[in-house]
Amino acid sequence: MTRRGVLLLGGAAVVAAAGAAVVLQRGETVRTEAVVLGEPAFPGVAPRLAEAALVEIRRHDGGVTIARRDGVWGLVAKDGFPVRPERMRELFTGLAELRLIEERTGNPELFARLGLEDVTVPGGTSQLLTVKDAEGRVIAEAILGRRRIRTAGNLPEAIYLRRPGETRTFLAEGTLRADTDPMLWVEREILDIRRQRIATVMTERAGAAPVRVVRRSIDLEAAELEGMAEDFRADPAKVDDLPRALEWLTFNDVRGRAGLEGAERLGVARATTFDGLIVEIRLVAEGGRRWALFDVTWQDPGPPPEAPPPELKAAAEGREEAATLARRLSPWAFALVDWKADILLYRPEDIAAAGDPS
Repeated sequence: MTRRGVLLLGGAAVVAAAGAAVVLQRGETVRTEAVVLGEPAFPGVAPRLAEAALVEIRRHDGGVTIARRDGVWGLVAKDGFPVRPERMRELFTGLAELRLIEERTGNPELFARLGLEDVTVPGGTSQLLTVKDAEGRVIAEAILGRRRIRTAGNLPEAIYLRRPGETRTFLAEGTLRADTDPMLWVEREILDIRRQRIATVMTERAGAAPVRVVRRSIDLEAAELEGMAEDFRADPAKVDDLPRALEWLTFNDVRGRAGLEGAERLGVARATTFDGLIVEIRLVAEGGRRWALFDVTWQDPGPPPEAPPPELKAAAEGREEAATLARRLSPWAFALVDWKADILLYRPEDIAAAGDPS
């Protein structure tokens, strides 16, 4: 071997030794196995996910549990309120398709940099995802860390992960979204009934006089007050709040309706549409929040106009809409967005024009 070759080999040995020294100084175990590339993160998990009955996602400061009951996935802490089916499909598809592409640090002191510290560590960002079957057997489990989101360089999404009790960490390619906020799992829209359909709205707060607005015809844009004193002056914008009250109606929290029988009664609102839909909303107070309880029915509104606008539904469609809404809404109590709850509890003084003595 030439003198130059000996020098090159000697230099490489020095570099390798230095690298090993750095690893040992950091407290990591020197690996002898090959780095895993392209291996499924959860081998053979796809068929087992068909038997999944419980999903738990935990952080140091809380978490969410989703259970399957009679084929429907629901939030355990929200009395089983259904989650969006596409979120469950997305989660299970992500688990099945996730592939390990690079092994990372085995030093526990460095786990926090990847968001892979134990979920019991205060202030940590890691998440512990566990999927179990109906017998409580674990189907898949992993500590999930920081995500690498798709960038302009067209890199695929990836996430750091570690199996509980192990020190090996990996970068895994794929999309795996596991949220601990329960509201990110549900459809938060309750209703979206546009003002063009609204014929009447009445609000009656407990202990106050009712407020009632009417649209005389579907062709008329303006809503009018009924039953007020002749000298009462209303703020037109506040009056128009009422026929818009059921547009984009969303909630911030949800629970089963059955536990609110003894709650404080705040008031009731009732809206009817030109095509026969009747929505009654009772508002009650419990646990420092205002909860809305919905009852939806349908009543034949009579002959439709000769040229009904597209917003109006035919009788058969209206009946079906009412039945669907009743099934979906009646078992639940919803904590509405505050400003919507305020509108549904309007009193005469709430809609009076500025400076009106009423």
